[in-house]
Amino acid sequence: MLKKIKESFQKRISLQITLIYTLVILCTVLALYFLIPFVFNYPPGSINSNFDVDVSYISYNTQFIVITFLIIIPSFIFFKLSLSNIDQWAPLVANNSEESRLKLQKIRKKCINMPYIIYFGQIIVSLIVLFIILFITGSHPLTLIYRIVILVFSFATLAALFSFIFSKRMFTNVLLKTSVNNELQGINLSIRRKIMLHVLPTIIIAILFTSLVGYSRLITEKGDLIYRMYSEKLKTNVTMETYDEKKVKEALSQIVMLNEDHDSRFIITPAGEYISLDDKNASDFFIKYAIEVSSNYEGRIYEDYTVESQGTSVRVPGPNGDYIIGIKYDISSYNTIIYFSVSFILLFMINFIVLNYFSRSLGEDVSRVAKNLSDISHGVNVDLDQKLAITSNDEIGDLIIAFNKIQEKEKANIESMKENQAIILEQERLASLGQLIGGIAHNLKTPIMSIAGGIEALKDLTNEYKESIEDQAVSPADHYEIAKEMQEWLDKMKPYCSYMTDIISAVKGQAVQMNYAGSDKFTVEDLVKRIDVLMKHELKKYHCKLKPNFQIDLQTEIRGELNSLVQVFDNLIINAMHAYEGQTGEIGFSIYKERHNLKFALSDHGKGIPEEVQKRLFKEMFTTKGKNGTGLGLYMSYSTIKGRFSGNMKFESQEGVGTTFYITIPYLSAHVQEANDETFN
Repeated sequence: MLKKIKESFQKRISLQITLIYTLVILCTVLALYFLIPFVFNYPPGSINSNFDVDVSYISYNTQFIVITFLIIIPSFIFFKLSLSNIDQWAPLVANNSEESRLKLQKIRKKCINMPYIIYFGQIIVSLIVLFIILFITGSHPLTLIYRIVILVFSFATLAALFSFIFSKRMFTNVLLKTSVNNELQGINLSIRRKIMLHVLPTIIIAILFTSLVGYSRLITEKGDLIYRMYSEKLKTNVTMETYDEKKVKEALSQIVMLNEDHDSRFIITPAGEYISLDDKNASDFFIKYAIEVSSNYEGRIYEDYTVESQGTSVRVPGPNGDYIIGIKYDISSYNTIIYFSVSFILLFMINFIVLNYFSRSLGEDVSRVAKNLSDISHGVNVDLDQKLAITSNDEIGDLIIAFNKIQEKEKANIESMKENQAIILEQERLASLGQLIGGIAHNLKTPIMSIAGGIEALKDLTNEYKESIEDQAVSPADHYEIAKEMQEWLDKMKPYCSYMTDIISAVKGQAVQMNYAGSDKFTVEDLVKRIDVLMKHELKKYHCKLKPNFQIDLQTEIRGELNSLVQVFDNLIINAMHAYEGQTGEIGFSIYKERHNLKFALSDHGKGIPEEVQKRLFKEMFTTKGKNGTGLGLYMSYSTIKGRFSGNMKFESQEGVGTTFYITIPYLSAHVQEANDETFN
């Protein structure tokens, strides 16, 4: 049973945080309960008594009980409403649906934000509750309220810091367990700000608490000294057994005041009337304390819930009751208050500057490593030979050393990838050439056989001409006829030779290394002719026809390496042919202007590309052809268009309808003319 309860408790993050928050609040309230009377020197008998209730309406104990409930109950409701969904993270991780992913994303965002909300909310709620209590009681002087607010703010901040640390740890556990979804949103604080958030409150508390305790002890010792001096003088001068107003005033006038500006002599009648011989007033607290409480503490009186203004008194019986005769004096020194305030400000500023410098330096060290890692991950050109300088012999130094090792590994991996890529590119190029050569060999058979026949005919005509040289029966006209036939055969052979020259040039161009990055210029017509020569046999083999639609001057120039662009279109045309899966098909080939670019469109009406495949195209070497494909064609085509031609490549596809690839490339010059569709006829 206990085991089940423990397991249930461990799964309920909201319950754990609520419990920890409640414990932190209770400990803080309990600490303040004992510290406030000690630090502020509450007068003896002034709290948890009938006097306390008469002056403040509610007793000191009741005040803290109300404060505790006013903080805990709203917080409990807030945690219940805002953290309940966090407990549901486990089933969401197991469920891989889109809805679960969105819910997990919200939970992770809340896990990032909630520690900061708890931190600042706890401070704000504590101060609001404190002001409510101070407003209800209404019995504290402004100086005391100021110090109470400072002390409560300090301890509320410390408590909030503890709550932040514990809650952050629990929320981090949730983030670790839901790391299957690594997207993070929410409050983003730098290391410098986090250090300030964690350390600065403790510095403030240390300075404030030390200042308050030091001031309190100073005031207490000074008050005891003045009390003893005035008390002895009062007991020496006022020795009458029955109250006599004239004698009392005369005795009081003989007592020399230590501070004529603030100290005063007074008489309180049995009716509670306060009579000041120096025209200085006293608070209701002072009068009530003198009448009801001071007799229990050797006639010592206090102005309010502090020892900064006190009095000493003796009681003299009168006809209607006791008269309270005494001296009221101030202990506080504005110079001392200013000294403590200035000291606090100076110490705070010094610590703030030192902490800010330290945290900024630490943040910059981490940022250097993070920036280089980010640059490497995003493909930014980074000098992998330039290592980060090690500037400290600590964990940051270890981090930089680890980064430098990673950078060395990255450099080695890149070099290895380049070597492998060159090999793969060469294999792909050779595979493409092998495929093209098969068709080219078939295309060369006809012109070779025709040229061979022409050579045989020329050979026969040459022999005939030799035999007719000395034959008197052969007229000049016959010689011209033989020459004419020889010329006819030469004219027939010339286009075949030209065609073979084009094929050889095309094959030779495609055999050039793929990593050539020249800055040549070529025309659209050169591109179209090269594609025609290389793909004619493949189109015939796959029962496909290329349908041109050129809305551009074919003399328009493109800067770049012709063979690289031909390879791109060859890959696209081959893929389009494969999309028909052996069926007769038509491949649209359009060229037109779009602003300052040429736009090429290759479209088919084949099976289309599945949606799951579309997401991966251009991003990785992916193929649906199994062992018959490497996946390199489209990947390298996209890289070629982007890197070598400063263009762009995209596609539209729908399963069962077809696919269109668009290539956009800047052009150099153009002369508008009518569309030319004769090239592929």
